[in-house]
Amino acid sequence: MRSFMALSFMVILTLWASVANAHSDNGVVANNDGEKVRLHLKWKHQFQFAGYYMAFEKGYYAAEGLNVELAEGGPSHSLMEELMQGQTQYIVADTGALLHRAEGKPVVVLANIFQHSPVILLMRSDQGVSYKTPADLRNKRVMVQGGYVTAATLAVLKKFGINESDYVRLPSSFDIQDLVNGNTDAFSAYSTNEPYLMKQMGIPFTMFKPHDYGIDFYGDALITSENEVNQHPERAAAFRRASLKGWTYALDHIDESVEVIQQKYNSQHKSTEHLLFEARAIRDLVFPDIVPVGESNRQRWKHLAGVFNGLGYQVDDINWDAFIYQAEPDVASALWIYRYWIAVALLCTLVLLLYVYTVQLRSGIRKRTAALEQVGSEYKDILDSMQDAYYRADMDGKIVWVSLACERQLGFGRSELIGVPLHSLYYDEIGREAFLEALEESGGSLQHYELCLKHKDGSRVWVEVNSQYCHDKDGRKMGIEGNVRNINERKLAERESQELTGQLQQAQKMESIGVLAGGIAHDFNNLLVGMMGNAELAMLDAPEQGETRYYLQQIFKASRKGADLVRQMLAYSGQGRFAMGEQNLNEMIQDVSDLLETVIGKHARLHQQLMETLPYVYGDKNQLTQLIMNLMTNASEALSGKPGDITLRTGVRSLSSQDFAAMYMATDLQAGDFVYIEVEDNGCGMDAQTQERIFDPFFTTKETGSGLGLAALLGIVRSHNGTLTLNSELGRGSCFTVYLPALTKCEPVEPEKLTGEFVVSVSLRGTVLVVDDEEAVRSVASRLLQHEGLQIITACDGEEAVELFRKHADEIAFVLLDLTMPVMDGEQTFHALHGIRPDTPILLSSGFSAKEAVGRLQHFGLRGFVRKPYTRKALLEEVARLGLARTSKEDLDFSI
Repeated sequence: MRSFMALSFMVILTLWASVANAHSDNGVVANNDGEKVRLHLKWKHQFQFAGYYMAFEKGYYAAEGLNVELAEGGPSHSLMEELMQGQTQYIVADTGALLHRAEGKPVVVLANIFQHSPVILLMRSDQGVSYKTPADLRNKRVMVQGGYVTAATLAVLKKFGINESDYVRLPSSFDIQDLVNGNTDAFSAYSTNEPYLMKQMGIPFTMFKPHDYGIDFYGDALITSENEVNQHPERAAAFRRASLKGWTYALDHIDESVEVIQQKYNSQHKSTEHLLFEARAIRDLVFPDIVPVGESNRQRWKHLAGVFNGLGYQVDDINWDAFIYQAEPDVASALWIYRYWIAVALLCTLVLLLYVYTVQLRSGIRKRTAALEQVGSEYKDILDSMQDAYYRADMDGKIVWVSLACERQLGFGRSELIGVPLHSLYYDEIGREAFLEALEESGGSLQHYELCLKHKDGSRVWVEVNSQYCHDKDGRKMGIEGNVRNINERKLAERESQELTGQLQQAQKMESIGVLAGGIAHDFNNLLVGMMGNAELAMLDAPEQGETRYYLQQIFKASRKGADLVRQMLAYSGQGRFAMGEQNLNEMIQDVSDLLETVIGKHARLHQQLMETLPYVYGDKNQLTQLIMNLMTNASEALSGKPGDITLRTGVRSLSSQDFAAMYMATDLQAGDFVYIEVEDNGCGMDAQTQERIFDPFFTTKETGSGLGLAALLGIVRSHNGTLTLNSELGRGSCFTVYLPALTKCEPVEPEKLTGEFVVSVSLRGTVLVVDDEEAVRSVASRLLQHEGLQIITACDGEEAVELFRKHADEIAFVLLDLTMPVMDGEQTFHALHGIRPDTPILLSSGFSAKEAVGRLQHFGLRGFVRKPYTRKALLEEVARLGLARTSKEDLDFSI
């Protein structure tokens, strides 16, 4: 059997070699005389003729000895008549050339460039009429071209039982605006041009392609005459070779070809995008990856002749040898010459095929059936093994088939999903409707669409789908299919990125406003020193009774309120810590429990849930007390005077880096145990916009109020290395939770002893150097100290202070030094003074906490610190601690 098959193949190969040797190419020599020929295009310049442009631009015509003129066409030209009259040697036409041949015109098809016709029918799909098949054009207005160009269109209509009497035929205006303006219901167009224009205008449309309905005409063809082929055979062959070479180059270098058209042939002023659209569409029509460029198939031409006969045209007695150009000798004659060899080969092949067929018929059927089953099984296995889930549903939205990946993504087994309506899997009620609307808007093919599905356990599952309509053989929609990809992790990453961005913006905003608040507080403190000091000095000389002393007391009280406001601003800026120590929040709450009842009012019910043995925190007692009071005040005001509940809780929680992601100012915190204080109310609550601004300074939702309460709270939390969370819902209430780092080891702090009114039973003597850059502060401090019998030397900055100190070092008893000054700040001035005379006591003064600076300077002998704005009592109390007493026994009275 094997010997027989080998002999058969040898016979066939021998036959092939014989035919090839007998009919080898004679090697046509190009004419290098530069013969002038004319190619008349069928329309105006565009990518439809790119192959001819590139044959000209790349020198392919010149290499063949041709001097080619490219003539632009248009509706006013009759190309076939020009060809027959010898006015042009070559034209670009279409399948209608066959009808001209049937009329007796000696036309020759040199090459079929477009394997498919670009002719289509366009209809608007937004006019309330549904065009599903060409049958829907019955009784409609159809605008078509004249002549034989409409043959493909007429063939499609006839296939669906529509004759010319069944619709209103309008002559084509070649202007798509007639379809846009409603002058026609259907418009005969080119798939390479008008669809782009409709998309650019944003007009939805329906498109009927004859090719989709089995009417597959040739498109553009290179046509010449029998006279040209017979009289100039070498020129015709050369022109054909150069043109096909130009088309091959143009389709392989679309961008370059578009650029050439833009520069030299763009008489229609098409954009680059328009030309690229046309180029891609034309490449699909030329089909160069499958069919050789220029291929003409005789059997296909004969089939087209039958189609034309069915349309009523008389296409008989066509001389196919003359009509279709033969680049090589006629195959039929070669077959006649070698007919005996061919007969023997065919006989051998037939015997072989009959033998193989007889032996393997049943086994082949079994293998084919098994193979098909295996392919189907493998196809399903491939879909089941994919990470993405595949699904198919009918037009009612019921699931027909799903891959196993759906179980991994949604928790449902395949059997549970078959027949289930898709809308039941959407997390949002309108999710299915939104998806279908997006699918329609995309033209039936939706890419990278994100939606939220419902897991079997009820949780959200974010997915990305790529879906499209599936159609039956008649083009009718039969369902929807696509793949589903789980993007939960991507969504989580996006949300975390948004949260981190929000935290960074919040931190930057807080830092900027904090710097501003701190600067304002510093300047305001210096003003308050002058106001309070002058008021106290005036009260020392004012009579015990009378309006003058009352007015001075009111000035002093207002100044003290201003000082409280400054402390809130310093707290917000994070610069307000002064007396840091180990604190117990439960004890602090007990200390102010009576005051809390007063703050919240009688309309509110207070519930305390305090953790026993609460760990200590490190902080300033006054500031933390203010934090508690601000939280309670805010909760009380949220009730708006109506009965309600306020719950105060304390406890300990272990926080991780993931917990910090949803908290305020938690970017630099370390994971660990945190003591929390939580205040919850069932008041008015806040919307999202209010929550975004609730901690901004001077922002308030109340008719009265400074808007600094919660802003100061945020500053206190920040200055104590803490964080906080806010949960609020409009109409449901709010819950503020403040977290402070818990101390792992601490000892109770003994409460400070109250000494009552401060009394010094000695008089003060000596000279004091007062250093401050603010004139008002220097003046008040000087007069307060002069009033107690001290001599004063003043300096406006550090350099002047050092110079005066060198001159009067032996006279100066102590120095009152401001921390924040230009030229030379307080810390630099301290070291300079200490270097001159280390034993001179120095008091530091500042409106900020200056904790770090004080800590550093205490190692070098700093004797005390007084915080601005200071009262007479606070200043003299620090002075008295310096031990400057002499022999006098006079008392110092600090009462106001």
